[in-house]
Amino acid sequence: MGNRLSKIVTKTGDDGTTGLASGDRIAKDDSLIEAIGAIDELNSSIGLVRCVCANSKLKKELKELQNTMFNYGGDLCLEGSLLIKHKDIETLDDSIQSYNQSLSPLKNFVLPAGSELTARLHMSRSICRRAERRVVTASKSHEFNPLLKVYINRLSDWLFVLARVTDETEEELWSV
Repeated sequence: MGNRLSKIVTKTGDDGTTGLASGDRIAKDDSLIEAIGAIDELNSSIGLVRCVCANSKLKKELKELQNTMFNYGGDLCLEGSLLIKHKDIETLDDSIQSYNQSLSPLKNFVLPAGSELTARLHMSRSICRRAERRVVTASKSHEFNPLLKVYINRLSDWLFVLARVTDETEEELWSV
């Protein structure tokens, strides 16, 4: 693979547009760019989770997720790209099922708190939900891999389950 980022300051975005992988340019406030930006923010938040994660298995999963998030962004910025596949969704489903086995059933909403790792996972989950909303909005005017909506929905579930699994404190529930 050649150098993808040979020049960082291009000045081509000074007019309020940005380039897609196809070479097309669109407005930086286009719904597609909003979705791509939300995925980038989600990926960065996963990096913050990794910083405080001591569990080597989970840390490896989080690194793999970050790579998958780049594939996700690729599917958004290049029409016809199909980097996210059914197997990616199945991987999340299997992981959710595996992690869920150790959890007790929920009787109420969980407060997004707990240990630092847990709180960061909750933050990533909420960023993921925002990214999902941006992807849904972009899908109304742009064509991209239809699995992206399924994957991002499942990813927020995975992050929620991880937040519950990693909580080293007693889980706090919403009290009405």
